[in-house]
Amino acid sequence: MRGVYPPQRLLKAPRHQAGSLIFQGRPFWYGDPFSLYWSWKEIFWDEVYRFPCSKGSPRIIDAGANLGLATLFFLQKYPGCKVTALEPDPKTFAWLEKNLSFWGDQKNPVQLLCAALAGSRGPRQFEDRGGDAGRLGKGLKDSDGLQVKCIVLDDLLDEPVDFLKMDLEGAETEVLESSQNLGQVEFLFVEHHSFAHQSRTLERVLRCLTSAGFCYWLKPQFAPARPWEKIEMNEGMDLQVNIFARNMLR
Repeated sequence: MRGVYPPQRLLKAPRHQAGSLIFQGRPFWYGDPFSLYWSWKEIFWDEVYRFPCSKGSPRIIDAGANLGLATLFFLQKYPGCKVTALEPDPKTFAWLEKNLSFWGDQKNPVQLLCAALAGSRGPRQFEDRGGDAGRLGKGLKDSDGLQVKCIVLDDLLDEPVDFLKMDLEGAETEVLESSQNLGQVEFLFVEHHSFAHQSRTLERVLRCLTSAGFCYWLKPQFAPARPWEKIEMNEGMDLQVNIFARNMLR
């Protein structure tokens, strides 16, 4: 599957302009071509979500599914997998449903949930970003926000999970700290986000993983080149780290 590179024209298109393209012979809708390009490259070219699996029907959770690229990767890479995909933004969720309507069958069942993972259940403020990944209650500019349904991770961990992907734009710390059943997961990918001028929580995330029996590897995705001299930011974040973890107790 490696080698499915995103079309360069996505980088030249205006930001936050909705559209569609043909992806492996089927239509795929998006809200921001720039974001789609980099997500596509990370998922299908770099294959950051590829994990070793010998099972015929691995259980996978895609938390922060956005448009569904990661779920499509799982369905093609692991035939017979059972995927639960969560996306809280109603508009993005509608695109997710359209993009996955051509995929999934009895051998590849996909459960779609319009909900966010959080540290507690109930409605929460959610800020959208015009086709890019939104986040829970961070008070982004030029957005009135909306209320979304939140569930906790343990609602999904009633059985063993082979792979858990979490791209929650800052909610990952509270989600992991609220879980009592993280040991149900074998492989875990967390995109950790640190926001400028806010307390760091990376140590708390790693403590959760260690306590649940995981070993982990860290790969910076975004960081200032010279942080002592200038704090560069990306959407309010001054550090993004990909965490690859494996449960050594399973």
